[in-house]
Amino acid sequence: MAQKGKRGHGGLRKPVKTKGNGVVALIRELWQAAVGLRDSIEPADYKRYVLPLIFLRFLSLRYQRRRAELERRVNEPGDELYTKNPKIIRAIVNDDDEYRSVGAFRVPEKASWDYLRTHARADNIKVILDEALELLEKTYSRQLKGLLPPIYAGSNLDNESVAGLINLFSKDVFEQDHNGEDLIGRVYEYFIGEFANSEGKRGGEYFTPNSIVRTLVAMLEPNEGVVFDPCCGSGGMFVQSDLFTKHNRRLSFVGQESKEFTYRLCRMNLFIHRLDGNIQLGNSYFDDKHARLKADYILANPPFNDGSKGDQGWGADRLPDKDSRLVVNGERMPLSPRNANTIWILHFLSHLSESGTAGFVMATGELSNGETARLAVRRALVEHDYVDCIVQLSGQLFANTQIPCGLWFISKNRSGIGGFRKRAGEILFVDGRKLGTLIPGSRKQKQLSAEEVEQVASVYQRFRRERAPEPAAGFCRVATVAEVREHNYILTPGRYVGAEDTESDEEPFDERFPLLVRRLEDEFARSVRLQERISAMLSRMDYARQ
Repeated sequence: MAQKGKRGHGGLRKPVKTKGNGVVALIRELWQAAVGLRDSIEPADYKRYVLPLIFLRFLSLRYQRRRAELERRVNEPGDELYTKNPKIIRAIVNDDDEYRSVGAFRVPEKASWDYLRTHARADNIKVILDEALELLEKTYSRQLKGLLPPIYAGSNLDNESVAGLINLFSKDVFEQDHNGEDLIGRVYEYFIGEFANSEGKRGGEYFTPNSIVRTLVAMLEPNEGVVFDPCCGSGGMFVQSDLFTKHNRRLSFVGQESKEFTYRLCRMNLFIHRLDGNIQLGNSYFDDKHARLKADYILANPPFNDGSKGDQGWGADRLPDKDSRLVVNGERMPLSPRNANTIWILHFLSHLSESGTAGFVMATGELSNGETARLAVRRALVEHDYVDCIVQLSGQLFANTQIPCGLWFISKNRSGIGGFRKRAGEILFVDGRKLGTLIPGSRKQKQLSAEEVEQVASVYQRFRRERAPEPAAGFCRVATVAEVREHNYILTPGRYVGAEDTESDEEPFDERFPLLVRRLEDEFARSVRLQERISAMLSRMDYARQ
């Protein structure tokens, strides 16, 4: 069993010298140790047991640190909480408000990490864990309702693995001061990312690679107002936005997520990072929980080409005819029944405030796809002057798909309101296909460096605030709406910055092939219908001659 950390009178954390890369190495070591305890459980199931344990550890750590701080202050002459009265000391140290003021909870003894660690080898440890989860939800029903369902007793996770995980997260390193690094928050985020990578395409449902999130946030520069993500996954867009503002607490976060476990992941992630958010569970296509919301910033990574592989599509026929999202400046938009990209774009546009901007990720094929509905939406966005910037990135940035992606920015402040310059009729194109290097230790996934993120973001910031940037051959150029119209509303940056368009601009073949087959099947079916009509007409003509 892991040894309990020493607790000094003045606090829990012992200072330790760890540089940034030392923290990363430490987190990787923790991940490898956790993987070693997985046994035969699938990653998709394993994360359901590991991540709530990290959350329990977090709750106890924050409670212990706040309690230690209060105990120090009531005994420190000159502090405003200083007193020699034992009753007042007990009242202060056990005052719920003193904990809530710093985003902490008083943790009941049987839900505390010390209690769990003491009983880690008990035969009924999985029952003890479930009881701890239930106790926390019951004690703090408003804040934690639905967040910690009992999952351990009925699981196939063996007792040895449970004990191993508890002891792993009991290590002294969690109580040490890593030069201000929030280790538990970093561990939680890292574990989410690694689980997503190990799950392949399913992992993309709740995790966006960090370098893409940082690029979106750096370009959009959220500082004050409402940040909305209607497909928020584990909440990475919100956490990065808060980091961008250096925790200025002038942003409010609103989100929606369709999968229940991912919804809980997001709420736990925000909780760990001391962020409040109005996060709702529901499908944004058919049950918009924030229908009246107008956001200053929209940051999102919707599922790529949702509905393209199923026979039923994504459910376009379920949208009511009066759905206001389908009208752009009085023009009704058609929908692609087997690709939800366009409804996501229209959803984002409908939720923008009068000076808001949305930055979101799309598969690169959406920049040039000629399907009637998808072309019609691009045309409307361009002609009504909403398209602000398009950034094309390389493939390999996502662990779960090799599809190259593009970053779209659509805005309602292009007339010059909100402190931005007037840029109506102009669109900034950035070709970032040459950016990115392989992540150390990976042979297939790339990431953007901090310098590359800044390179792209600074061009867009200059475009929005100062002037149209000078053309940089093969990298960036400002084109006019008239030029885009000449190219039939294709938004691939290579067309405008002087770089060569290649087949890689589209979806990879294994992604396109099912679409091509389905299109061919549709043509076959159409041919059969035409044959039947012609045969019927010929039969009537023969009958008329008789």
